[in-house]
Amino acid sequence: MFTTTQIVLMSVGTLLLVGWIYLFIVSRKHAPLFEGISEKEFPLRELYPIGYELLDRVGYSFRSRNDIQLRQLMDVLFTRQYAEFYMRAVRSQQVTFGVTLLVLSFGLYGLTSSLGFLVLMLILTGLAVYYYGDQVKTRVRRRGEAMYRDFCEMVSSLALLTNAGMILREAWTQTSLGGDSVLYEEMQLAVREMQNGTPDTEAIQSFGARSMLPEIKRFTSTLVQSVQRGGSDLPALLTAQSTESWHLKKQAVQREGNKAGSKLLFPMILMFMGILIMLVVPMFLTMGV
Repeated sequence: MFTTTQIVLMSVGTLLLVGWIYLFIVSRKHAPLFEGISEKEFPLRELYPIGYELLDRVGYSFRSRNDIQLRQLMDVLFTRQYAEFYMRAVRSQQVTFGVTLLVLSFGLYGLTSSLGFLVLMLILTGLAVYYYGDQVKTRVRRRGEAMYRDFCEMVSSLALLTNAGMILREAWTQTSLGGDSVLYEEMQLAVREMQNGTPDTEAIQSFGARSMLPEIKRFTSTLVQSVQRGGSDLPALLTAQSTESWHLKKQAVQREGNKAGSKLLFPMILMFMGILIMLVVPMFLTMGV
């Protein structure tokens, strides 16, 4: 016989399953929206219409503080043109996984009748929703780290070319061809914007905004100010920026080295304790004998 609690919980699970199936059927009209997104970056994208339909039915506005922050991150990853779409895609992803795992949790409860297992599954559901929202921040952070690795070389190349007599646009275009990493791809995007009629200063400012790194933003701001003053001090400014960026990179490498040393300290302590136990325990056993 089922207890009252079991009957109530299984009834809730049944209603959730029926609701999920209904949303799956009626949300098929939104399926074309998610066909073009990457399966690697957005796993199980075929189910995202469920979350999109549910958000639409509850009248979600996509205007909360978290949505604004997420839209800014999407601007960095996918450019401003597609930021709104990908922000909605991430929210649909979160809701889809949340609702699907919620249904699965009650389904597994029906098989196990374990209230503790249900609570565990609900906690995992909440963690999954949080994970897919926080993953965007992780991607932006890693992207920024990748850009910073090439930043010093990029500034040095710009300084070298401008000191050789090139104007900024030519030097920027030439430098953008120096690699295929994230930093150079963003520079190439700025070049395309310049070629399409965007003012050089605006394209460079957009490049800095997409980096999300204070060092690159400060560099592009200084660059734009120099251009607006006429650009006569540009070679000297870039040379100074190059020296400063290498100094900052040296400090960053030293910090990483210190962190690596700290991470090694704990395993060394464990090894020392293990060796100590291997030496001391036999000695006490011998004394006991």
